[in-house]
Amino acid sequence: MSLLQPTMTIGQIIEQHPETREVFVNNGFPMFADDDVLKQLGLVLRLKTALKSKNVNAEAFISLLEDKISEQRSYRNIQSTVYANASEHLSMVALLPCPLKVPLQSELNAYFEQLLEQKGLPLNYFIDAFFNNHLKYDDYLNHIEEADEVPDVILTAGFNFFYRNFVTRFINKGVFATVMDRPAHHCLAEAGIIDPEGHFTVIAVNMLVMVVDKNRLGDLPAPASWSDLLKPEYEKKVVMRGHGDVFCDIVQLNCYKDFGDEGLAKLGRSVKCGLHPAEMVKDLLSSRKDVPPIHIMPYFFFKTIKECDNISVVWPHEGALAYPVSVLVKADKMQELNELVAHLTGPEIAGICSDAYFPAVHPDIAMKVPANTKFKWLGWDFIKSHDMEQLTEEVNETFLKAFNSGEKT
Repeated sequence: MSLLQPTMTIGQIIEQHPETREVFVNNGFPMFADDDVLKQLGLVLRLKTALKSKNVNAEAFISLLEDKISEQRSYRNIQSTVYANASEHLSMVALLPCPLKVPLQSELNAYFEQLLEQKGLPLNYFIDAFFNNHLKYDDYLNHIEEADEVPDVILTAGFNFFYRNFVTRFINKGVFATVMDRPAHHCLAEAGIIDPEGHFTVIAVNMLVMVVDKNRLGDLPAPASWSDLLKPEYEKKVVMRGHGDVFCDIVQLNCYKDFGDEGLAKLGRSVKCGLHPAEMVKDLLSSRKDVPPIHIMPYFFFKTIKECDNISVVWPHEGALAYPVSVLVKADKMQELNELVAHLTGPEIAGICSDAYFPAVHPDIAMKVPANTKFKWLGWDFIKSHDMEQLTEEVNETFLKAFNSGEKT
């Protein structure tokens, strides 16, 4: 029988056989040279999934690993490790926006230690920022085929777990349970943020607003709605989140839903560049003359700007663009995880979200936004009727065509 199996996690393999780390690093997986990445992603990522994502032949790669083990003669018996029975270990993946990662990681680390100490409940998990360059767990989603390879608990922002392959294989087959059944905060309920089918449990939302520098606007009127940004007078006057050739999906998807490809092309002409929101804040506070006057950013980052007479937030008539922070829990783990589920959906976590300017769904937690704030949500019908992975790629391509060339429609 082969010493290594494709169903083993990379963490298992390297824990058992440290000498194999060199094989991974030198053959397409340089991220595992980083101890933090290995401790986090390695715990949940199976060998077969990693290899499939790189189109690497599993038999050949395993042969390389076993040759290295044989050469070093330093492996231990696979049945004698803490990973011998992986089914006894729960797993959780949390992929969070930067403003939520630090406060939630601190809270959850302490809570997991409490679960282990008081309940004897071990939990293999990793928590990381949504846009981390290394821990791109979502890159492996389309290559996961078996439910036991999916984490028992998923806490994530955005739309990556809404991709059709994941929904078809796991959501529609009832792998995940409805997590909570309580009234939601009226502002978010009115926006339609609650999944009527109970597949995804939204606990909070990130929200994007427009931040405007009146001095840099000059005589140009400040936009009052998202549709205003499509007007010719705002050409190259806008900054939105972006890196390289990938720009903010929630802005693009809302634009496409409301105005189609023509609207995306107009948006592409209005945007001058893509930046991380922290870079936007830095530019706005600088004295540079070439900084555009309008920045689309999460409300959290606007709140990091010290009071400044010329910089203000615009709450568009249609509402702040909202995208969800969702919890998924496997149905067969609900009883075992009932305390964790209650914690994730309870007032303490909701309060942390609210303090980070992520309005919480929990009805008893006050939102730190102006009264009568509206939220613009894509809608569950739209999300579930599209292949969100394919659509996200298509809208980005349409946007880029105009952004790069400035061609007219």
